Amino acid sequence: MRNKKIFTPSNIILLIILLVILATVVFISLSVREDNVQKKISEGKSIAFIFNITDRKSVLFSEVFIYHPKTHRTAVIDIPVNYGSLIKSLSRVDRIDVLYKKGKPDQYIKKIEAESGLSIPFYFDFELDEFKNCVDLLGGLDFVIGTPVLRHETLSDTVLLPGGRHRLDGDKVVEYIIDEELNSADSDLSTSRQKLIQTFVSALGAQKDHLIKKEVFPFLYKNMDTDMTQLDLKSFLEAVAQADCHRMIFHRVLGDKKIVDDKVMLFPHYNGNLLREGLKQIVEALGNTNAIEGSNINIEILNGTSVGGLANRTSMTYRSYGYNVTSVGNADSGDVEETFIIGHKNDISILERVAGVIKCRHISTENGTEGTIKIILGKDFDGRQCK
Repeated sequence: MRNKKIFTPSNIILLIILLVILATVVFISLSVREDNVQKKISEGKSIAFIFNITDRKSVLFSEVFIYHPKTHRTAVIDIPVNYGSLIKSLSRVDRIDVLYKKGKPDQYIKKIEAESGLSIPFYFDFELDEFKNCVDLLGGLDFVIGTPVLRHETLSDTVLLPGGRHRLDGDKVVEYIIDEELNSADSDLSTSRQKLIQTFVSALGAQKDHLIKKEVFPFLYKNMDTDMTQLDLKSFLEAVAQADCHRMIFHRVLGDKKIVDDKVMLFPHYNGNLLREGLKQIVEALGNTNAIEGSNINIEILNGTSVGGLANRTSMTYRSYGYNVTSVGNADSGDVEETFIIGHKNDISILERVAGVIKCRHISTENGTEGTIKIILGKDFDGRQCK
């Protein structure tokens, strides 16, 4: 028998048709990509993005930015890279930044998700040079510098950044970051990091129209090591253009420092339960339009127990709801049995909502200033709520 010819005219035509169909399918699949950020926005729930600022492939600090698409309210959570926890893959307690790998931060992010209770679907990794380039693309960032930034030299100090309000270019922002990392106390350092991300995100939103221009956007995207597609990033810029960054909630991890294997680690209070509960409340508050009224309420929190730092930790909870905590301190007695809240008689409905945050059962009114509330923490308060 003769061998049948494979490449007959009809077979060649059929092969061409199949190749055209395959090419069309590939083209469509590449052209029509899912907008993951827009998909999250359409769900109407809070969305978390983590910003990792790195130097020589080591993470300097991480901030979780949370945005609620319905209320447009925002929060930034400072995640200490020296957070101490059991690292199962290493079978030891260590700092969480041992899990960080430049370009592959998945394990690091998963650990932060586990410790915080947050879902963080998107990340930005910025080497200092990349962050500098993005800042320059924005025309600089506005900062209020309290203590002048100095370069320490042999015979004298050179002032790099004088105190006051300044618009800093990329190089100056990097100098600011490095100086803060080296010289600031923990609480100040946490605040400066959060304000940096607040200012950066605000600038991204304010200049959205400029950034999405075809001659600008590729440069921006090139300097962002992110798991976002270009379509995702454009949706992110659209979102932060609507975000309320001026009343952004700041939250940080509170805990005790300990030295383990010659490493300084921060172990969160109550084994991280307080952190997870606080972040859960923040997420709920961001979606609650009634929580916005809290910005008009002044709260004083006094610790009536022997538990150190209780008033300060409680202030974080109330600030997460948008309340203005004007002061924290100790009560006249450290032996208060039950927590109680005092306010003006015309604020009774507000007092009830303030009490509900920590499930306080005791409310009293007195003549005073409307919109001013005092909370006295007692022994029935466990750091999260009254028993």
